[in-house]
Amino acid sequence: MRETDFKIVFAEWKTTHLPALIERDIKIPAAPEEIVSIIGPRQAGKTYRMFQMIKELISKNFPQDNILYINFEHHRLRNLDANDLEDMLKIFYQMFSPDKNLPIYLFLDEIQNVKDWDKWTRRIYDSRKYKVFISGSSSKLSSKEIATSLRGRNIDFAILPFSFKEFLRAEGFKIEDLESFAYLEERGEILKLTEKFLKFGSYPKVVLSQDEKIKEKILQSYYNAIFYRDLVERYRLGPVLLDAFLKYAISCFSKQISISKIYNYLKTLGLKCSKSTLIKFLNVSCEVFFLFPVEIFSYSVKDKKQYPRKLYVVDNGIIISIYPEYKDKIGRLMENTVFVELKRREFEGKISQVFYWKDHQQREVDFVIRKGGKITQLIQVCYEIENYSATKEREIRNLSKASKELKCKDLLVITWDYKEKETYKNKTIKYTPLWKWLLES
Repeated sequence: MRETDFKIVFAEWKTTHLPALIERDIKIPAAPEEIVSIIGPRQAGKTYRMFQMIKELISKNFPQDNILYINFEHHRLRNLDANDLEDMLKIFYQMFSPDKNLPIYLFLDEIQNVKDWDKWTRRIYDSRKYKVFISGSSSKLSSKEIATSLRGRNIDFAILPFSFKEFLRAEGFKIEDLESFAYLEERGEILKLTEKFLKFGSYPKVVLSQDEKIKEKILQSYYNAIFYRDLVERYRLGPVLLDAFLKYAISCFSKQISISKIYNYLKTLGLKCSKSTLIKFLNVSCEVFFLFPVEIFSYSVKDKKQYPRKLYVVDNGIIISIYPEYKDKIGRLMENTVFVELKRREFEGKISQVFYWKDHQQREVDFVIRKGGKITQLIQVCYEIENYSATKEREIRNLSKASKELKCKDLLVITWDYKEKETYKNKTIKYTPLWKWLLES
């Protein structure tokens, strides 16, 4: 029976036409030495990134008989174990005619549905005959579990919702020259698209939908899936308490928050819990790529743990789907967007870590960027800084203070549409529009 199932699934694969897709910019090696695990939040495009790799191989005349994609959520592939995967390879060699001088590329989607998948994957990897790419649902398989199961044989690549560059690609909007474009009339169009990006987020299916009501329904369904499948079912969490925790956490996006503050808020609702439970809620929300807490920058480990953390959400669209009134919080939406882009760059290895900075006089800088052991950049995010002299003075004063304390000269203010370079107390401060900064990477 299992052989028949594999034959049918493989026959489907041989006749499959890969779907049209928006090219993703994240680079994944075509001939990796390790097992590649593609991780990230649900619906961010992990499967389609596999399809993009397959298309890239075929475009380079790599033989299609050396490529196999399997989705283990196929209805014919239920209740598999590692022994069945041995049969799978036997059927593969019966039905395909791979070039023996080239490796076999195995793209194994939703691999967590196979019992003892890790033992089998380690064995075929050790044979050195295969290039293995795996992905799994965050409701059943976390990146930590992948690393533990594969015992150092894998390397992770995180797929987040579309970057702004990918978003514009999906919208069919092209910029040939970023520097000269800033002075053209079309800038009004890109500001309109930036606002759309901020308010609806960048999940691929949401971006590709043209109807705002449909976008909203998709985002609500994503939140429900994260809530029930990724968190409640997977970690066996109490839904009433978790719902109150998440809704409050989302409402605090781009603000400082602490477990004690959440605990006290839930008490006002009459909900009883322990702080350890709330810590677990936050940790598992991070594991499924939903919430991202950011620590204060300090050379003291004690300070890092004691100070409140700032909290960000994986996608602005999720925030707006829960709190539609936040569409008007452009400054906070900008800050969340900047963080997600910084997190993307952290996943890609372009930076090492992101912090925020605050001193005892409550002066604050939104983002402190570290690469290796060095602070490389300080970033403030401000919506309309050119129109408010008091706001501008405060933001640059905070940057100047942090610059002196952290010995960092690269000072940046990300604005809505203000571009300039200014000097403040012998320090050069660069102002750049959000859309331009998002595209400069």
